[in-house]
Amino acid sequence: MANTFYIVRHGQTNWNILGKTQGHGNSDLTQKGEEQAFELAKAIKEYPIDYIYSSDLGRAVQTAEIVGDQIGVKVNQTKSLREMGFGDWEGLLIDEIKKNHAKTYETWRNQPHLADIPNGETLHIIKDRVDAFIKELNEKYDNKHILLVSHSVTVRVMLLSFLNSGMENIYRIKQDNTALNIVECRN
Repeated sequence: MANTFYIVRHGQTNWNILGKTQGHGNSDLTQKGEEQAFELAKAIKEYPIDYIYSSDLGRAVQTAEIVGDQIGVKVNQTKSLREMGFGDWEGLLIDEIKKNHAKTYETWRNQPHLADIPNGETLHIIKDRVDAFIKELNEKYDNKHILLVSHSVTVRVMLLSFLNSGMENIYRIKQDNTALNIVECRN
């Protein structure tokens, strides 16, 4: 087994600009976000992409479809690549979260692996979900180049898992919109 994964965060959204927490909520790509996706498509053309898998949330689908249209590869949507569900925090500004959920927010910023956001998911739930999905792809394919379009927290969790690092290190990895990470999986 040897697959190469091209892991990307979606393009800029309206909520990114406003500083709102998205999670499973959705916000469309901005014009800049669409431009980022087209730039990503240009860059990704140099790689032999066999498959594209995208989170089923709109902002990731929009990004993936722009890339897929440009390189001629169909997009497969999956819940496995969804962003972390932020429960009661979704749609809120950071200042609102700090004010109304101070203790949980402090845990999220200082010990994110221990945070339990009301009605949301934990980093460990995301890790289990993406680990199972990567295992499924590695069992299904061999020697393939697979583009995965996802979200900030989910991408960082995936990268930490590939690095065999703990979820407490989530803030040590930065993921700008349409950041490209390339990971080779081998036995």
